[in-house]
Amino acid sequence: MKGIKILSSSIYHPENKITKEEILENFDSKGIDVRGLMETLGRNQLYKTKNENIIEMCVIAGQQAIKKAGIQPEDIDMLIFASDNPEYLAPSNSLILHSKLGTVNANNIFDFNNNCLSMVSAMDYAGKYMMASKDIETTIILGGQMMNFFSREDDAVIRATSGDGAACLILRKEEVKDNSGIIDSIYLTESFLNDKMRLPVCGMSNILNEDIDVEDKKALFISHDVSFFTEKWSYLIKELVKRNGLEVGDVSHFIFSQFSLKDIENTLGLLEVKNPKDKYTFIADKYGYTGSASPIFALNEAYNLNRINDSDYIIFCTVGIGYSMTALLYRA
Repeated sequence: MKGIKILSSSIYHPENKITKEEILENFDSKGIDVRGLMETLGRNQLYKTKNENIIEMCVIAGQQAIKKAGIQPEDIDMLIFASDNPEYLAPSNSLILHSKLGTVNANNIFDFNNNCLSMVSAMDYAGKYMMASKDIETTIILGGQMMNFFSREDDAVIRATSGDGAACLILRKEEVKDNSGIIDSIYLTESFLNDKMRLPVCGMSNILNEDIDVEDKKALFISHDVSFFTEKWSYLIKELVKRNGLEVGDVSHFIFSQFSLKDIENTLGLLEVKNPKDKYTFIADKYGYTGSASPIFALNEAYNLNRINDSDYIIFCTVGIGYSMTALLYRA
C-alpha cells in the first residue's frame, strides 16, 4: 500500500527577539492595555524580521528540511509556496524558490493561499495529488508569515501577538503499513466574518494611489468574537475520527493553530481528552503566532521533543480569518 508520509520538517525565525516587557511598554505608551490579550493567547515573546523577506526565510527553512530528509534538491518533484504573505505577485514565489533551492526536477510548482489554513491545506491537497500522479514522489511545501511588516502601529492583535518566520514540510510517497501517512481531511467554511480583515485595506487596485494614507495600505483587523471556534473545531474532529472508524481517545497528539492557547485548551475540554496537557504542543509563547506556518512550528517542536511515535494518530486543526477551518488526520 502506498501512503504519503512526512519525510522532514523545519522552521526558521529571525534573530530579532521582542520580549513581553517590550511589547507591554510599547502599547502602554499608546494607552492600550494588551495584558489580557497576551495572557489569553499565551504570549511571552516574539521574533520579528528587520531586513529579511518571506522568500529568504523560506529558503533557509527549505535547505534545513532537505538536509534533515537526507535527500538532494533534484530529488524533489513538486514545490508549493503556501502563504498569504507573498513577496511578489509575479513571477510566482514558488518559481523563485525553485531557483534558489535548486529543485531542478520540480516541474510542478505553484503558490497556494488559503490564509492561515495554507500549509495544512497544501499538505492535504499535495497528498491527494501525489496519490493520483505517477510522476510525483516527493513534494516540498514552504510557507510563513511576516505580518508585522503590514500591520498598523496600534494593531494589538497583530503587533502584540504575531511573529515572523517560515516553515517547511517534505512529503514522500512510499510503501506503508497500518494505513499510515495522510488519511483524511474535513473542511468547514462560514464566510460571514469575511469583513473583519482586509490586507491591504484600500485594495490592490488603489495601492499606488498617493492620496491614500500609508496606514490604509496595510492590514486592518477588526476585533470580533470567535469563542465559538472551539465548538466548531470539536465538531470537525469528532466527525473526522468517526468516519475513519476511530474515537477521539485514539488520537495521540493534536497539532492546532497556534493563535490562541485558550481555544486549544477549551477544544480539548469539549472533546473530553484525558491528560490534555500531554496531547498538544504549543509554541506561540516562544515564537508568536506565525500564521499558516504555526501548525508546522508546533509539529517540528513535537518531533524534537519525541512526542510523536510510529503509528501514532495525529490531528492537525487550524482556522483562517473570515472564517474557514480544516482538520486533517495523519498516522505517523
